[in-house]
Amino acid sequence: MSRLEWTRDFLQSNVYEMIMAVVLCINVFWMALDLQFTGTVAAHEYGIYEGEFLDGETLTTFKTAFSVGDVTFTVIFLVDVLLRISLLRCAFWKQWMNYVDLGVVITSLVELSVVHATTMPVNPVLFRLLRIGKLARAFRMVHMTSVLASLQLLVKCLSSSANMLFWSFLLLTFVQCVAGLVISTLCLDFIADESINVSVREEVFLLYGTFTRTFLTMFEVLFANWGPACRVLMESVSEGFSLFFLLYRCVLGFAVLNIINAVFVQQTMRTAASDEEIAFKQKEKDIQAYTRKVKKLFQTMDASGDGAINLSEFSKLVQSPKLKFWMGQLELEYHDLLSLFEFLDNGDGEITLMEFIDGAARLRGSAKALDIWRVETKVEVLFEEVLKLLQPNTESVGLQSVQKVFNNSSYSHIKTTQLVRQVS
Repeated sequence: MSRLEWTRDFLQSNVYEMIMAVVLCINVFWMALDLQFTGTVAAHEYGIYEGEFLDGETLTTFKTAFSVGDVTFTVIFLVDVLLRISLLRCAFWKQWMNYVDLGVVITSLVELSVVHATTMPVNPVLFRLLRIGKLARAFRMVHMTSVLASLQLLVKCLSSSANMLFWSFLLLTFVQCVAGLVISTLCLDFIADESINVSVREEVFLLYGTFTRTFLTMFEVLFANWGPACRVLMESVSEGFSLFFLLYRCVLGFAVLNIINAVFVQQTMRTAASDEEIAFKQKEKDIQAYTRKVKKLFQTMDASGDGAINLSEFSKLVQSPKLKFWMGQLELEYHDLLSLFEFLDNGDGEITLMEFIDGAARLRGSAKALDIWRVETKVEVLFEEVLKLLQPNTESVGLQSVQKVFNNSSYSHIKTTQLVRQVS
């Protein structure tokens, strides 16, 4: 493999994706520190925080450090995009997330040009848009789902549940819209009544005076602290509203939301079970975990430490309750453990680690349909050989002879496996 091919493979490998994921996380953390610092400085300048935050020289040093860090991350991501464009070529443009990376790099370069290369005043709205555009770089974590299996499962479940999410949101919005219309209509006369204290009417108006206020309040009642919104109407307007909110919370907040949660959980389990890549990775993890357990059991049984278990070592542990427990954990429950040694041994009187692992994998769990079919086939082959020995002068002894024996016995309903395959 040439150096160019190695570089192309490395740029598309999980190792490179993990490195860029770490750099991306550091960049997001750096932007958070920059925002925290900028907000704290502004709070001291506007008198929200009392006292002096930093002196002028230290403040300039911090601002310079954040600017240098911003330029450094921009250069890193610019080099990343240029390398992938130059080496991957057409393959780069086939993934839609690469367009996001390219757009973010261009946005970062424009921001650096506007901030550092121009002397004209910068429109604050444009500056904020450029800063927000840089945050789109965080969406690259979605592209790195091949590195993190759990994140991959979450993204796939969300994408498969998009239709269900839309209709669930539509249902909740419609129900809360109707409930908000009912509440707002009932509160109109109370708010317009001039005989009631103005402060009380204003308090009710702030929550239920218009449709938009009522709609937001209903969302707060469903997902946030619903007590204050309920208490305002119950204490100021009528205690009958308590029944309305209790019914609303029980039906929508408990029953409907739990049903939606159950449907989402079911969809997640179905996606995880049906996804071939996730199932394959989970199968690999199960095999690795099972192999570790088998190795641990083997090392416990190998008293001599020579890497092999003989019959005497195995016999000493047959009566051990701990051995039986471990065998049960490995799904190797067997009524005669001494006979199990014969199954695992290849004939040399010792069981090596690989023999133990392979034998445990074969004997794990209960017999499957394939195992039963193999036993039946082998028995029929042996039956044919026995018939050939008993009838040496018969030219054609085989499938028909075996089936003829079955027909002449009390098991005439049994068909040989070969005959069943021919008929089907």
